Amino acid sequence: MNIIEAVYHSLKRKKSADIEAERLGIPLSQYQKVRSEIITVVNKVGQQMDDIVLKLVQNNLSGAKSELSAEEQLFEMEQQLGITGDMRYHADKPTSVVEVHEDLESGTSKITGISATEPRSAEEIIKILKIDTTKWKLSQYWNKEKGTKWLVSALVTRIPQAEQVQNNFLELLSEYKLPQFEPIDPAAFWINAMSPERVCGVLSLQDLHFGKVGNEDMGEILKNSIEYLVAKGYKNYMMEKVIMIIGPDTLNMDTFSGTTTKGTPVENSEMATEAYLKAFEALAWTIAHVRQFCENLEVVFISGNHDRLSSFHLLHALSQTFKEWPNTVFNIDYAERKVITYGDNMLCFEHGDVTAKNNPLVYAVEYPQQWGASRHRMLYTGHYHGRKTKEFITENEEHGFVSRIIPALTNSDYYHYHNKFVGNKRSALLHLHEAEKGLISEFVYTV
Repeated sequence: MNIIEAVYHSLKRKKSADIEAERLGIPLSQYQKVRSEIITVVNKVGQQMDDIVLKLVQNNLSGAKSELSAEEQLFEMEQQLGITGDMRYHADKPTSVVEVHEDLESGTSKITGISATEPRSAEEIIKILKIDTTKWKLSQYWNKEKGTKWLVSALVTRIPQAEQVQNNFLELLSEYKLPQFEPIDPAAFWINAMSPERVCGVLSLQDLHFGKVGNEDMGEILKNSIEYLVAKGYKNYMMEKVIMIIGPDTLNMDTFSGTTTKGTPVENSEMATEAYLKAFEALAWTIAHVRQFCENLEVVFISGNHDRLSSFHLLHALSQTFKEWPNTVFNIDYAERKVITYGDNMLCFEHGDVTAKNNPLVYAVEYPQQWGASRHRMLYTGHYHGRKTKEFITENEEHGFVSRIIPALTNSDYYHYHNKFVGNKRSALLHLHEAEKGLISEFVYTV
């Protein structure tokens, strides 16, 4: 029994307001407010009912015949009393919901309706009582014969929000069609064969944060930046290889409840499923576009702190989309640090959300062969959404280690405002490494 029903029935006991409020365990002010509203409604309904009853009795005693049938007279009475919609039941209706009691604290609801026929399955109960199965789960139901009708009752439980999102995602996936990209004819590649310098491009697409507040147009921003940067590289160099880093915080959330992998709440503008599909389609286009301007493309997965699991799923799906493409490699093994060599270049990649104090030692220990065979060593990180370069010099200055934090295309949110991380430009970079000379060029796209 809810508070309104409890207060209504307490009026019959004719006890003082403070005694009834104490018995019900509610504040006196709340009891008096509900009691006053009930009395107002009862008086209003009582006056209307008196008028209707007196009119019907007068007609009967005078012998006057109403032009309305008994059912139509009942409907007219209900209209005068303000009883409409699902609270009204008419004999000509085969089914009708007549009562709904919802317990907000427990997340349950009791629904009662009337049916012209006896329901014989849960599916019929759901249809009769108009239960929204995307939000409610049928727990119990029972029927009782009332004259020529059946009184149908059901207890339903609210489906948790996370489960609702999962169900919606499964339904969405069942109808989703993968974007189609035909394998490119090598003869149609847009490669600058006239350039005397052959290079390896690095596109570190960290911290896109699809789904974040302010990033609703991230797909368009990413497309603009890729078209600009690739055109710059194409016009100036022969890109025999491009390394594309995808994964670190591509998505703003990693759970259906809109939190990071660790469970930290973040500001989101859409559901995780919507953000995932937007990211997938934008990155699929990016891979197809970049592949046309280089001889070889290597897509590298690095995990981030926002989306360690979801980003892996994203890269796996992308790898299946392009598995038939020539000279297109997906490096998607789960690892928080990866190294790729190009000539005398040791190119290192990580997200940058852990300590950076011992970076040179970590990479020298974990990748001794690549370290020993290289003269130019550069680490690409993200996480801070801003640009920063730190150079570690060894005894031989030529064999140092450069740690480079890459800016991001993502928009700032309250977290950055609160911590005074302001002023960073929303940017994407294309770095070009020559096999012997190391880093020789950098192109910048700023939103």
